[in-house]
Amino acid sequence: MRAALTFHGIDPSGSVLSVAPDQLRGLLTAIRGSGHEIVSLNQLLEAPGSPARVALTFDDGFRSVHDEALPILRDAGVTATLFLTTGFLGTDNGWPGQPSWAPRFPLLDWDQVEALHEAGWQIEAHTEHHADLRGLSNDALDEELGRADDAIEARLGRRPQSFAYPYGYLDPTVRGAAARRYRSAWTTELASLDGGTPDPLRLPRLDAYYLREPRVHRRFGGAAFRGYLAARRLLRELRAA
Repeated sequence: MRAALTFHGIDPSGSVLSVAPDQLRGLLTAIRGSGHEIVSLNQLLEAPGSPARVALTFDDGFRSVHDEALPILRDAGVTATLFLTTGFLGTDNGWPGQPSWAPRFPLLDWDQVEALHEAGWQIEAHTEHHADLRGLSNDALDEELGRADDAIEARLGRRPQSFAYPYGYLDPTVRGAAARRYRSAWTTELASLDGGTPDPLRLPRLDAYYLREPRVHRRFGGAAFRGYLAARRLLRELRAA
């Protein structure tokens, strides 16, 4: 299987935005035990014909990514990609449009983002304010993306090449704006990169929330695992209908 996994926070709260530290360790062990290699997002994209490769991504910029995920991944000898929301650093994830049921967690500050960058993580774009981009004018859309890109480049010396759509939402206008700025853009669609040639501006990821349990770890990448993902994807689609 060739896939990108997405996380938010690493903490024991059990929230829909959280994976516990021990669950992360177990998942990393399972990925490798199944014969999959953990690679960077760039490596995943640069070798589309290479199966059994997994990249790790984190959305938003929760402080626990620095405090919990960084040492766990360092011990495992791997890195990840952080899709960073730049406008709320040092505060929490209470941005406009956040669902009322979503728990609040503290976010990274720039020093912590720099520590991740220095550890070899890719720091990529997730807008300035985590807005639903579909509702913005063309000027506001360009500003929302551009200000985030500018902030990352100014602080880290590297302009983002990849992007994660807030909430996974996009339409043709949003996709076009992403195409002008990034090599790849990622959704919240629960799928692997296997089969065919995926649209580089509409790439799927596997939400690690559904991969927390040891019974799932034991099946990682196999037929039963794929069946589990298909069932979860169908359930999500039915709930959204």
